[in-house]
Amino acid sequence: MTSKDATPAEPPTEAALRNTALNMLARREFARAELARRLSRKYGDEAPVEPVLAWLEEMNFLNDTRYAGMLVRSHIERGHGLLRIRQTLQQNGIAPALAEQALAETDCDWFALAAETRQRRFGGGAPADLKDKARQLRFLQYRGFTGEQCFAALDSVRDSPHDAD
Repeated sequence: MTSKDATPAEPPTEAALRNTALNMLARREFARAELARRLSRKYGDEAPVEPVLAWLEEMNFLNDTRYAGMLVRSHIERGHGLLRIRQTLQQNGIAPALAEQALAETDCDWFALAAETRQRRFGGGAPADLKDKARQLRFLQYRGFTGEQCFAALDSVRDSPHDAD
């Protein structure tokens, strides 16, 4: 048994937690649940996390609505689909109603995004064979597009004129 184990550690003060939380929020946005997990992991379950989170929300340093909007925009820019974005919001502790609100506020055409994502990854040409088409389909599904969006993206290559421009 080490001396560290022999003496019980002092629970961190609220000021120490505020300082850590502010340092974390200075680097990037966090969801409330995600920040609570990180603070609890760092300082233990006995730490006064709830009052710190309440203070951060009161000061508008922590805002799940802002976080959800930022996360949705960020994932759309990366070419992720609706299903993957919804899953990421859920994993980060965003309430389902808030997640749906953030998704509804985007004016994203998911079909066009799927086609653009496919084109960026595989170029403008149609899939060479069924194996290539299946590979592109798996890629789009992994990115979080629905089956309908994936097939529309693959069909848009076939329907678009190759000699245009």
